[in-house]
Amino acid sequence: MHDISKELSTILASEAFTNLANSKNLKIVEFDAIIALLIKLKIPFDVEFDPGNRRSAESAELSIFINPTTTLNFVISFQAGSSLFTGTTV
Repeated sequence: MHDISKELSTILASEAFTNLANSKNLKIVEFDAIIALLIKLKIPFDVEFDPGNRRSAESAELSIFINPTTTLNFVISFQAGSSLFTGTTV
C-alpha cells in the first residue's frame, strides 16, 4: 500500500471535487475526470449506480478508500431529465 496523502490532497482540491463536496451541479465530464484521476493515481474506489425507480431517485455513490479504516463516500443525485450526451449537469 503506497502513501496517497499527496495525491488525495491534489484531487480533493480540484474544482470537480469542490463542486461534488459542496453539492453544486456536477457535470458528467467532471465526474468522469474524478474517476480518471483516481485510476491514474491508483487510489482505490468503488462507483455504484442506481438507475432509480418509483421509490428512489437516480443516483450514484462514489466511495474512496483512504486506508483500511477510512472511506470517503459521496452520493450524487441526478436531476430528472438529465442526459449523458448533452453535457447537462447531474
